[in-house]
Amino acid sequence: QRLSDWLAVGIGALTAMADHALTAYGINPVVHSLIIDGIFTGVGSVLVFLPIIVTLFFFLSILEDSGYLARVAFMFEDIFGKVGLSGKSVYTLLMGFGCSSSAILTARNMEDKNAKVKTALLTPYISCSAKFPLYLVIGGAFFGVNNIFYIMGLYLLGVVLSIFMSYIFEKTVLKSKEQSFILEFPPYRMPSFKRVGKVLYENVKLFIQRVGTLLISMNIIVWILSNFTFKMHYVPSTQGSMLETLGKVIAPIFIPLGFGSWGVSSSILAGIIAKEVIITSIVMFNGIKGKGDIVSSLTNPNNPVYFAGIPNVLSFLIFSSIYSPCVTTMAVLSKEIGKKWTWLGIMIQFVVSYIVTLFFFNVFKAMESFGVTPVLMIILAFVVVLVSVFVVIDRLKKKKTCAFNCSTCGKCHKR
Repeated sequence: QRLSDWLAVGIGALTAMADHALTAYGINPVVHSLIIDGIFTGVGSVLVFLPIIVTLFFFLSILEDSGYLARVAFMFEDIFGKVGLSGKSVYTLLMGFGCSSSAILTARNMEDKNAKVKTALLTPYISCSAKFPLYLVIGGAFFGVNNIFYIMGLYLLGVVLSIFMSYIFEKTVLKSKEQSFILEFPPYRMPSFKRVGKVLYENVKLFIQRVGTLLISMNIIVWILSNFTFKMHYVPSTQGSMLETLGKVIAPIFIPLGFGSWGVSSSILAGIIAKEVIITSIVMFNGIKGKGDIVSSLTNPNNPVYFAGIPNVLSFLIFSSIYSPCVTTMAVLSKEIGKKWTWLGIMIQFVVSYIVTLFFFNVFKAMESFGVTPVLMIILAFVVVLVSVFVVIDRLKKKKTCAFNCSTCGKCHKR
């Protein structure tokens, strides 16, 4: 966190220097706004989290290089087998915490086609590193040091939903065949700094490339959409802009979820390109200049992006974490499992995210009406999710016992 703060100070100073230089040179106000608001401010709001992203990839690399991930796959083989997945799916889902698009590629070696399709479709439910800045900025602004509980809850929610949806797929359209799970355990070993460094370098390079290419391109597009009308008239206040018009069209869809402003709807729409764009869009729409402005900006009804209360913020974070894979992930899915399953998976994921968010929003609103504090809200939700997981695991274990020892169950149709 301290490194992120230092990087934020450096990026802020660089932005101020560029702003001063452009002003002194007398550059056109439109070009000035594009460079400062569309590029420096937008990209800088994501780049400041590079140290935290590096830390995340560092520990994932250590887990992989130590030989532990293979054992995790073996440990979960029995449980995952009950919901139609292979123990090999664990590796793919764990890699999904880093990047969904690259994680999906690891599922291509699965013997059973249906298990491969399911694993690929479930990976976007996992919170990838691109969503982490969103959790830190929005959650950190409203929850401060308690944000760790909310981040843990969002990560856990993604895991639970992926397992639950696997069970649904297994019982409906993607029933897997019985698979033999043979895995050679690598020896436990001290992670090699060379190997960990190489993996870390590749992931950091990919992150910086995304910031330097995709993110800058998308920020420019979002800036144009939010500063010009359909007749290409410049509107610096965003009033009447193309993005505002589009946002108002889709905003009613999200009113039941607690965030029906056009700015929030537009940022969600932009997030389909890349999840980091959600943050940069919010920063551009509200004209946020520093951390101290975030809370006051996001709670001001006069701003394009605002939240009426804590339940609304939590609802937005839940929906943003699971509503859709990014465009890059969509392209990989289409290549690996075909367009039909890709589009079906995207539609199912949106419906699931809507239903789950609607449920939690109403639960959090009910808790708020009874005077429950935000921290207690997330702890209660966290406990409910954990209990649900243990109940499901317990039921799966009982099914296994019944299959091998019919005397323990008088209801088994196989007796």
